[in-house]
Amino acid sequence: MKKTLTIVLISGLVAAPAAFARGSFEDAERMMQVGSDYGITHFQSIEFDDDRADDIEIEGWMGQDWFVELDLNGNGDIEREQRRKPKGNSYGLTAQEVQVFLDAARGQGMETIEELKIKRNGDIEVEGNDDSGRELEVDFRTGSLEPVKVERDD
Repeated sequence: MKKTLTIVLISGLVAAPAAFARGSFEDAERMMQVGSDYGITHFQSIEFDDDRADDIEIEGWMGQDWFVELDLNGNGDIEREQRRKPKGNSYGLTAQEVQVFLDAARGQGMETIEELKIKRNGDIEVEGNDDSGRELEVDFRTGSLEPVKVERDD
């Protein structure tokens, strides 16, 4: 099964662009597609590495039982994968729900994304930069697109 999923994922990536620009919203959308194609049903985080532009990490749940961490390179290839069956219930957001919160963060002036994180308590943090390159963090609660906090580095 794992081999089949990997083959499907790789064949799907052949049509994707060869390189991803670090931290664009389009990159985040592509990474969610990669994760969805892999089998992630609920995303917990998407992170673009500050030091290496071609290092992206996705964490999420495959159904109710398996938690997966994927490290991807700039081509969208899986460099490392780790699965485990943790105790407790799965949590996170579907790809469609993540997209809604990314759009809401963009509406607050975010131009590039560094990390999206969904916490067990329902908090959603989106970190990135505005159009002038300043750091911007927009926090939400599950169920509301009204930010609970917008923090800009001046």
